[in-house]
Amino acid sequence: MRNSLLILAAVFLLFGCKKYPEGGYRKMAKNNIYGTWKLTEYYLNGFEYSDTVIVVNLQETFNEGGTFTRSYIDATGTYRACEGGYDIAAERTILKIFPDSTYQITPTATVMSTNFYINRLTKKDLWYSFQTGSSLHQLRFTKIK
Repeated sequence: MRNSLLILAAVFLLFGCKKYPEGGYRKMAKNNIYGTWKLTEYYLNGFEYSDTVIVVNLQETFNEGGTFTRSYIDATGTYRACEGGYDIAAERTILKIFPDSTYQITPTATVMSTNFYINRLTKKDLWYSFQTGSSLHQLRFTKIK
């Protein structure tokens, strides 16, 4: 009987927890998002276009209490930073960011969205995407702090 309960509990843990499409458990979202993340890759419509990114050292920090900061160096070499808030909504699938500015990530793409679909969120990786017209943009970050 005890073995049956252990097997049942293991099956529930394996299949009962909702995951993000690219990895990570939704129930861990609030804990995993805390920290500073650095952009490492950029994808457009499923293809890597990291070499087209015109911002340097893009970092986003998510703090307990819902505060958010973003910093980067733009295409002109100017350091930019903004602050705001964030929330994880819609059964932990949507990252809502409330910055006070937009930024241009490639020569043809500007990040103006405030709602991002979380594709992957683990202790080390944060991948989120947004749609502009028929283009799907995905930003991939790695935790640095």
